This record gives sequence, structure tokens and C-alpha cells, in this order.
Amino acid sequence: MSSVVSVSSDAASPNRRPRRSTERSGSADTSAAKVLVLLDAFRGPKGVLGVTELAQAVGVPKSTAHRLLAIMVESGFVRKVGSRYCLTERLFEVGNRVGSPAIRSTGLRRRAMPYLTDLHAGSRDTVHLATLSGTDVLYLEKLFGHDAGCASTAVGIRRPAHATALGKAMLAYAPDAQAALLQGRPMQRFTAHTLHTEAQLEQELRRIRDDGLAYDDGELQEGLQCIAVPILDASTGAAVAAVSVSSLRSRTLTRYASRLLALAHDLSRAAA
Repeated sequence: MSSVVSVSSDAASPNRRPRRSTERSGSADTSAAKVLVLLDAFRGPKGVLGVTELAQAVGVPKSTAHRLLAIMVESGFVRKVGSRYCLTERLFEVGNRVGSPAIRSTGLRRRAMPYLTDLHAGSRDTVHLATLSGTDVLYLEKLFGHDAGCASTAVGIRRPAHATALGKAMLAYAPDAQAALLQGRPMQRFTAHTLHTEAQLEQELRRIRDDGLAYDDGELQEGLQCIAVPILDASTGAAVAAVSVSSLRSRTLTRYASRLLALAHDLSRAAA
């Protein structure tokens, strides 16, 4: 496997203006690109946005944003809330039909749910299922623990892989193409504990390959602990997903190690 080096979030900027491919492409293609950028603008922390914010995100006049939003409202993907806009359940329905090819083709997400619910019931802590998307962790499932406001995560959001136990668990078993994508990127520090050098990350990934367990001790969120295991494709040895337990409690999470390793073994067979 190729060596993995510095990484950071690879999410597209909502302020990036769409590029016109050719003059001959016409207004239809241009409008379609702008609609997609408008949708992308809703990925931020604010779920309800005004026309001015959305127009600035796409780089168009407010009148154009009004016209595009009217089309999106009519199609059922966007709803008006007073004078502002938010996404609708229709986009949620469409989004839930999406998954990584490995997870979708094997039914891994469906097979994982009984394991996740058992893990959650036995721990009363927060449980995640995630996959690697570019240089980010993409959360597929979350079962909430009893710690109030534990992990600032949600299904469908991303976090930089290098700063999470889930991400490091998958980076340790990333295929060559994935490793090449991650090379040469700076690592953002979120807390004083975040791994932020190539040497630190390489050492941690080697340790994960030795014992199959990844840890996060306040690296993304101060005070948040996490332990994770990778779910491997048995035919290739590459990580297709990861499962974690997170807690704000001071007690160690290593007590879940054997249960997580057993879970990883069973689900890795399911991913074959």
C-alpha cells in the first residue's frame, strides 16, 4: 500500500462559481450547474438560507437566484420558509438511495444495523458507521448515546479523516489510489491533540495495522473520546467502512475493543 501523508477536508467550497464548459453549451447547462451549486450551499451549518446568501454562493444576481429557486420549489426539492428556503424531504429520499459502491452492492449498511444496535444497547454511548469519501469521513449512520451533545456529527455530514478514529481506521487500509489522493495535503489542527505531521500520522497508521483499532482522544473535539475499527473487503483488504463508539466520559473506551474487533471480523466477511 502506498504511504499516506498529510490530509485535510476536501469538501467543495459553496462560493466557487461553476465553470462554463463551452459557449455552445447554452443556458440550460449553465442553469443546471447553478442549481447544483445552490443545492450544495445548503450543506453548511445553516439549514435555512435567504436569497441573498444563495445568490452570493452561486455568484448570480438575486433575480436569477429567485428564478432558479422557483424551479427547485416547483420540483419539490426546496421549500419556502417565510422569505427563506430550505431543503425538503424529497432530497432526503433521494440521498438515502446513495451509498458507496462497496456498501451498496453487499448490503453492508443493512447488515451492520443489528451489530450497531447491539453495540449501542450495551454501551449507551454514541455509535457511528462511516465510509471514506475523498479525504473525509462521510457518516452513514449514527445512534445517539446518553452524553448530552456528545459528538457534533450527523448522518450525511463529513469530517476530516486524519482527525477522527473512523478516518484513521480506514486510512490505515486505504488502497493505493486512495493513498495517492491524500498525498501532499496539509493537516488542519482542531485541538492541541490533533495529529498534524506526516510522521505522526504514519506512525499511528502503522499501529492501527498492527492491532486493528483506531483511537481519537480529543483530536477533533475537545474532551471527546472515540475508538473505531475498519470494515475490510475480504477480497482486497481495503477498508470499505468503519464503526466507532464515542463518549465524553472520562473512562477509557478500550473496554469495547474485543467487541469491536469481533464486529469488524463478521462485517468484513459480509463485505466480501
